[in-house]
Amino acid sequence: MKNVKVTGAQLKVLQILSRKDISAIQRNPKLVAGAKHLLLACKKTIKKVEEIPQYASRKKRETVYRRIVALCRKAIDEVER
Repeated sequence: MKNVKVTGAQLKVLQILSRKDISAIQRNPKLVAGAKHLLLACKKTIKKVEEIPQYASRKKRETVYRRIVALCRKAIDEVER
């Protein structure tokens, strides 16, 4: 059996994952890279939504929503590549 060195953060993640999760990652390793892109897109989306003023004009809201959609589409395209 091989010994593998892992960092503290990697150890925490491995402890959270179930056997099914690990086997799914082994079968399709692109999931991990895709998840990173989607996670970053979600963080940016949350930030943009929180930045919208409570009483923003309709035009400002439309612009922000358009940018959010573009951000999400870009992340999904990167994952699907």
